[in-house]
Amino acid sequence: MKKSLFEYAPKRSLDRYLNDASLTWVKRLNICIDVAKSLDFLHGGAGNQPKVIHRDIKTENILLYDDWKAKLADFGLALISPLIQETDYVIDHACGTIGYLDPLYRKSGFLTIESDIYSFGVVLFEILCGRSTFAIHKHEGHYLPDFIKKIFEEKKHDEVVFEQLREQIVPKSLTTFQEIAYQCLHHEREKRPTTDDILRELKKALEFQVSNYDSVMKAGIL
Repeated sequence: MKKSLFEYAPKRSLDRYLNDASLTWVKRLNICIDVAKSLDFLHGGAGNQPKVIHRDIKTENILLYDDWKAKLADFGLALISPLIQETDYVIDHACGTIGYLDPLYRKSGFLTIESDIYSFGVVLFEILCGRSTFAIHKHEGHYLPDFIKKIFEEKKHDEVVFEQLREQIVPKSLTTFQEIAYQCLHHEREKRPTTDDILRELKKALEFQVSNYDSVMKAGIL
């Protein structure tokens, strides 16, 4: 299935471009917005259709097209959820990819749509860092969520930004992006943002970037 999808996605998957300097911050933001829209649809943002929990959100499962439009792919582990108002979880054997997997889901087997949100938070930081969670594990000894938590606790937020992006990003765009991405990784599910929250903040980050970049450059701030 994935091979046939790749035939229609000329640029193949996002993981191949994390450390590609030609993938600008604006392009990265637009990719994030595309994926957030897909996730919003799956989680029921388009009406009364059943909620779908992807369960394996990662950069390898985000396909890119010639215009850098992104689509979420590989629904092999996806679960059509019977969630109703009285309950917001499904008891299930934990599935997914280590490094992206919601730790609460892994430990308890209680699956919620917030498990997808956690995985998407890992993806957002990979896009910002220019490194995969696996590369971080190789060099830091732990996966991206623990690495990010440590960096943020030490208030070294700028250190997570891919070096080739640092001179491009408007500070307000960076702050907006980091704040919503960090919320996705919250240990408590109830404190993770919804897809609607994520979309709103990502669009704000893009707006700050596009509207302020030229003026900031002229002022010599970047």
